[in-house]
Amino acid sequence: MNNTQEQIHFTVNIVLGNDGEANFTYSINGNEVTGGGVVRTETAGIYSLDEATLAKGFLFTGATITDVDKETPCAQNFSCKVSDSGRTITIIDTDENPGTACLVFNVECNGRAYKSADPQVENEKEL
Repeated sequence: MNNTQEQIHFTVNIVLGNDGEANFTYSINGNEVTGGGVVRTETAGIYSLDEATLAKGFLFTGATITDVDKETPCAQNFSCKVSDSGRTITIIDTDENPGTACLVFNVECNGRAYKSADPQVENEKEL
């Protein structure tokens, strides 16, 4: 990771709903957040699964990043890296192009794949 980039640390909790879908909750320093946000500089979003989620067997396998609006593509600004045996995923956004991207986390639990709802990331020019 670049020493000049902003780093945002998210804690992720995953609970299976009655419908069998994985429900993702994101927090920063114990405060619930959307998991996405607005980026104005090169940023690394570091998402770590909490202990309760790890105890259930969930692990990150990757992320799918797509453009919301094809007129303002920015998905190519993003890269992801799974680390710590699937406990953490880092999403790096170079913020080179303005636009909004869909960020879907891919996880696995006991051999079954799940996807998160879409926390969107919006790239804006630095003020």
